[in-house]
Amino acid sequence: MQYDFSFCGETGHWYGLRIVRRPDIPAPEEDVEEYDIPGRGVLMVRKGTYRDIVIPMEANFREKPELWADRFRKCKRWLLGPVGKLKFSDDYGKYYQVKRVLIMDAEREVRRIGRFTAEFTCAPYQYLEEGDQPRAPEEVSYNPYEVSRPAYQIVGEGVCTLTVNGKTVTANVGQNLTIDTERMISYRQDGEMMNTAIAGDYEDLYLLKGENTIAISAGFTLLVVPKWRVL
Repeated sequence: MQYDFSFCGETGHWYGLRIVRRPDIPAPEEDVEEYDIPGRGVLMVRKGTYRDIVIPMEANFREKPELWADRFRKCKRWLLGPVGKLKFSDDYGKYYQVKRVLIMDAEREVRRIGRFTAEFTCAPYQYLEEGDQPRAPEEVSYNPYEVSRPAYQIVGEGVCTLTVNGKTVTANVGQNLTIDTERMISYRQDGEMMNTAIAGDYEDLYLLKGENTIAISAGFTLLVVPKWRVL
């Protein structure tokens, strides 16, 4: 099977692109603060966060000379449009969350063949597709991966308390409410923003490595989209 990639749900093959070679994916670099302490040297403090990574991908395409520019415009319109998930065909079930795409100028190697490099700036983590599915709290209480930033889907009516690892957030729910800790927003299923409906810190709802405890007030139902991720 030909090596391929997909971006925002569409494949490079559909656009007539062929990857010149598999991209080199850099390891995330941890954020570290350095303090120069007289008599002790440099103290390095690990912040527990990581910097974005840049994945360069070189691709080429074949097109009739009179359609060459139009083909390149279609590729640019796709890659420079809304950002989303970047997947590779040889790494099934995982994706990168893209923040920005930069396209280098295309080179016309011969009359029919063009080549360009796209640079994908991504969040440092690689996400598991299975972590995008809503699950019962007891199914996600154990986190075998890195610290995750889940989304909590609450159904009910009135004020409830969501407790994760002993830390609480209070939410005023009108039929339904989603608390998205990754984007730090809350909203209804119809898209209405409800940021003022909660009181507490989104960070307190992260799922830590290993065992976690998740509980919600009686009378409310809860599903968790765990957003599993790895380095």
